[in-house]
Amino acid sequence: MSRKKFKERLLNGMIYLVLALALLITLLPVGWVLSTSVKTGAEIFAKPPRWIPHSPTLANYKDVLFGSSIPNAFKNSFLVGIMTSFAALLLGGSAGYAFARFKFRGNKFLSLFMLISQMLPLTVLMIPMYYMENAAGIVDTKTGLAAAHLVISLPLVTWMAKGYFKGIPKEVEEAAIVDGCSTLQVLTRILLPLLKPALAATGIYAFISSWNEFALANVLTRSPQSITVPIALNEFSSFFKVDWGDTMAAAMLITIPIVAAFMLVQKQFVEGLASGAVKG
Repeated sequence: MSRKKFKERLLNGMIYLVLALALLITLLPVGWVLSTSVKTGAEIFAKPPRWIPHSPTLANYKDVLFGSSIPNAFKNSFLVGIMTSFAALLLGGSAGYAFARFKFRGNKFLSLFMLISQMLPLTVLMIPMYYMENAAGIVDTKTGLAAAHLVISLPLVTWMAKGYFKGIPKEVEEAAIVDGCSTLQVLTRILLPLLKPALAATGIYAFISSWNEFALANVLTRSPQSITVPIALNEFSSFFKVDWGDTMAAAMLITIPIVAAFMLVQKQFVEGLASGAVKG
């Protein structure tokens, strides 16, 4: 074996080792959650801790599915996430196109200021959002929570969309206009088909941000008709006790649909992020 080939194999081996360690570190907490979700109460607090339970049980999942508000909260989170994603793509995509294609005074300043707004701590925005939504009568509603989540995701969605549109040569639009297409036809027939991976990436980002958000949901929702899954997880804990089995089972049920959805659109997500990473 030549020295050069040996170095290449050694380097590849080190890369795979680092990746394996990173994967192990990432999956260890998930594995512990899964293990705890099928343990009995006695095994959860066993010493030393056991990774593989001696008597696995699905009782915790049964309690979560048939004796808690998780199923209803799951529906609420899904509806809020869909509304947030749709609004973020519609508004953020339109704003991103305007920033990328039109020259107007304050273009760079406004786009940069919008991204800088992401640096504000979420706790600073809670009280103003509550007062505004209370005045509008949309506190403790799915619409109100979706509007609040839109504030979180819209700046970054707009910034990503701006990069995506800049990545498409302007000559493509000009050629379509010469062929008789209107601006709306250029968007719907030319640009949107080209940006499907990018739109998938931004839509997934907005949906996951809404799905996992806790702080605003805790302030803006109260009743079972509007609470989301991060809030519903609180019902398994009290001041004196935490039901770890049910909590971990609920966490797994909440995580599995998101992971499955991400796996289905993984290719589009990676392509979308890559397409917006070159130009901005």
